[in-house]
Amino acid sequence: MRTNIDLDDELLEQAMQYSKARTKRALVEEALRTFVDLKSREQRRLSYAERLEALRARSASIRLNKSVVDILRDDRNRR
Repeated sequence: MRTNIDLDDELLEQAMQYSKARTKRALVEEALRTFVDLKSREQRRLSYAERLEALRARSASIRLNKSVVDILRDDRNRR
């Protein structure tokens, strides 16, 4: 998509120092890819945290015959 944007020259110079991009277009595309990657990872992390919390809530009512430490010890000894 073709568009015109007004960029902060100082910010653009700083960004160019950290990037391998040699054109403004390449720099903006790199920044957009980085933004999308960062946000998608953030969503996956939140999704994981929600699933983990739900699993903890469901498993809270389960009682083990052995303590977690004993289970880990038994597993270690089997190896």
